[in-house]
Amino acid sequence: MLKKFLISFVILATTAISAFAVDRVPSSSRSIHHYGIGLLKMEKDFDAYVAPSEKSRKIKHFTLPVANSKSAIVRDSKNVFNPYVVSISSKNEFYSAIAEYPENGWAQIYINQNGNQLGWVRIKDDSNFLTWKEFVYKFGRENGVKLMTDVPKSQFKLYSKDSEEAQVVDEFTYPEHVALRIVRGNWALVTVVDSGSVYKTGWFKWRTDDGKLRVFPKMK
Repeated sequence: MLKKFLISFVILATTAISAFAVDRVPSSSRSIHHYGIGLLKMEKDFDAYVAPSEKSRKIKHFTLPVANSKSAIVRDSKNVFNPYVVSISSKNEFYSAIAEYPENGWAQIYINQNGNQLGWVRIKDDSNFLTWKEFVYKFGRENGVKLMTDVPKSQFKLYSKDSEEAQVVDEFTYPEHVALRIVRGNWALVTVVDSGSVYKTGWFKWRTDDGKLRVFPKMK
C-alpha cells in the first residue's frame, strides 16, 4: 500500500517538476533559526511605534530598500534596525517577522534581526500575514524548496510517515530539485530529484523542533 502511494506521488511529481527547471534563489544558505510566529509583507513605507497607537513614541520610519540581492534570505548583522527577513527580488517585496497575530489594524514586528527588539506597525490588510508553515507551503508548492547548506548528509533521509520513528523509505545524495507536496507540522511530503534524475518521495523534516528552518522556498 505504501509503495503504491509513493509511486503515485512520483508520477505526479514527474509532470510537475518540469516547470521548475530554472534554479531560483536562495541558491545556498545556512540554516536560519527564526523567531516569531510568521511573516508579514510590509508596505513600501511604514513607521514603527512603541505601542499600537500613532500617538505613542515613534521608533523609526522605514522605507523598503531596492531588492537587489540574489538571496531570498535577508542577512544583516551590522544594522541595528533591520526588520526585513525575506526579500522577493522580482516583485520588490519584503517580509518581516511578526511576534503575534495581527489585531485591530496593528501588528507587532521584530525590528532587528537579533529578535530582541519589537515595534508596532499599522497594517491595512492582515491577509499579508503568513505563519512560517503557510509561507513555506505557499512558495514551496509554487516553486519548490532548497535544503540549507548545513543540513548534515546523514539527515538526507525520506520517511514513510511524518515521524522520525517511521520507516526510512529512501535516501538521497545530491538533491537537484525538491518539490513540496504537503506540509504537516514540522514535516513535509516531498519529491526529491536526486543526482542522475532519480525521483524519490517521502516525508522530510523541514523545521527542527526548536524552530530552525532546514529548507527554504525558492523565489521567483
